Amino acid sequence: MDRPPTTTLWRDQLLIIFAAGLVFFTNLGAAALFDEDEPKNAVCGREMFLRGDWIVPTFNHELRTDKPILVYWVMLTSYTAFGISEFAARFGSSLLAVGTSLWVYHLGRKLFQAEVGLWSAIVLCTCLMFSAVGRSVTPDSTLIFCTTAAFLAYVWATAVRHGGRFGNVDGTELSRRSWQEFVPATWLHAVPMYVAMGFAVLAKGPIGVLLPCTIIGLFLLIRQQLDQRLVQPEPVPRVWWQRWCITTLQTLNPMRILRGSLAMRVPLGALIVAAIALPWYVTVGIQTEGEWLAGFLGGHNVGRFLKPMENHRGPFVYYVPVVLMGTLPWSVFLPLAVWRSAQRLRMKGTGHASDLFLVVWAAAWIGFFSMAKTKLPNYVLPAYPALALLVGSYLTQWRREAATFGGISFRHACRIQAAVGALILVGFPFAATYFLPDEWWLGFIGLFPLVGAGVAYGYVCQHQRLRAVRTLAISAVALAVTVVGICPAWVARHQDGLTFGRYIQALPNSAEATLATYEYFAPNLVFYAERHVHRLKKTQIAEFFETHPEGLLLTRDDRLDQLEDALPHDVTVLTKQRRFLRQHNLVLLGRSDQIVQPVSHTTVK
Repeated sequence: MDRPPTTTLWRDQLLIIFAAGLVFFTNLGAAALFDEDEPKNAVCGREMFLRGDWIVPTFNHELRTDKPILVYWVMLTSYTAFGISEFAARFGSSLLAVGTSLWVYHLGRKLFQAEVGLWSAIVLCTCLMFSAVGRSVTPDSTLIFCTTAAFLAYVWATAVRHGGRFGNVDGTELSRRSWQEFVPATWLHAVPMYVAMGFAVLAKGPIGVLLPCTIIGLFLLIRQQLDQRLVQPEPVPRVWWQRWCITTLQTLNPMRILRGSLAMRVPLGALIVAAIALPWYVTVGIQTEGEWLAGFLGGHNVGRFLKPMENHRGPFVYYVPVVLMGTLPWSVFLPLAVWRSAQRLRMKGTGHASDLFLVVWAAAWIGFFSMAKTKLPNYVLPAYPALALLVGSYLTQWRREAATFGGISFRHACRIQAAVGALILVGFPFAATYFLPDEWWLGFIGLFPLVGAGVAYGYVCQHQRLRAVRTLAISAVALAVTVVGICPAWVARHQDGLTFGRYIQALPNSAEATLATYEYFAPNLVFYAERHVHRLKKTQIAEFFETHPEGLLLTRDDRLDQLEDALPHDVTVLTKQRRFLRQHNLVLLGRSDQIVQPVSHTTVK
């Protein structure tokens, strides 16, 4: 059957929209932007909006080569509709995160069945890392939306061959399909997939087409290898490394790669991606005389892969703990889901195409960035939909197959989740006293996983598995809404860029005041001060105050002794603020007639 009943289809989608809407839109504009990335992107969008430029991104009136244009186009559209604000800056990311949750639902029902899609969508939108990024002014939500759309388009283009399903309902293949049956039925069916990849290139660069094509290509190559083994069985070496080498060489046979590329209509895809992405890349290259292309392609693509940038380094296994923390509270079930999928893949006589596709998707994306020298948690976020689908498949199978699925492992997972909640409940108040004074109460967020896991554990013991899964889902939604929707508004009040920006805006001569910093810089300062921020060396400070009588200088209080000879006699400390998540204070210097009352409770008296 191609699709579930219409009532089920609409009910599931409305439930996903409701849950994801709570996660991604609760208090969306209440919290100030968080350094570093959010204000950089928001300021860039604001500067483009104010000068009516939809081509060249700039931050602090300087060329910004970090990200391509799609995130700014989304932001410019929001600014046009809602005006410049935190809500408008984040709106596009949140809307696309809801859309990605719906993509995962349809992936789940095409790969497995509708119930898998429903649980997978709930899992994805409540994974804390995805929840946070889905509300952030970054290009990650845009990239995940586009890459997930590309994979959905591929699954759909293949599923039309088999009555609307990529895999069978129970995850097995009663009649084996050859690898040729896992390519789009016609060239027309392949078009949506490459269109999505074209926009992914506008969202993040070449990685938006290279990795999706690599993942689909690897899946097809493995299918070809499985077909070959069935047709021409070969003696299997006893030594594991010999088996691995032979299998790898056979799988990556150049002729197989060529056959797979032609079957996937890669030349057509290249034309589609180029038609969508190249016009902007060419235009920005011309308008910046190649500077943007050199900075982005050379520095932020090749450079980040070959060497660690901005001290973002880590070992090869860096993403193992990162993914386990990022997928909380569901990470306790992730090892079980991966193990169960691996079991199915090892079963002889079945291909388990759906499991294989998801494993290749997650492993290839995480593996690629594990080899990169620069490592950041958000780099592997496009693999989260695959991980969510593996967890959703596990939960559905565990719920339905009580005879073959024992409850012991599930109960252990509930115990671990409850322990994590207890650790947050006890540990966060101690951390808050050091980093966030007066916010110790945020530790109560640990009650959600603690209570949710405890109630689910009780339902498992009573053999009420559906209620157990529903309880975990409800507690996960409540946790995500609290962590990313409510808590940030309280935490953001402590940011120094916000306090100083508002102080500067309250000055009587704010419009004339020129702002500079010494041995300190926060992108948030640019957003909330609403002006260009100069970054000075010590030798430039005296000249700065001579040239700008209304000038303001922001620096660390432990640097004042160094500046004693450089500061004019009438320049004094206007206000202080403890630096966000640090153990030193910042001071705003200016002439004494610029003193105003502090505008934030966090200002140090």
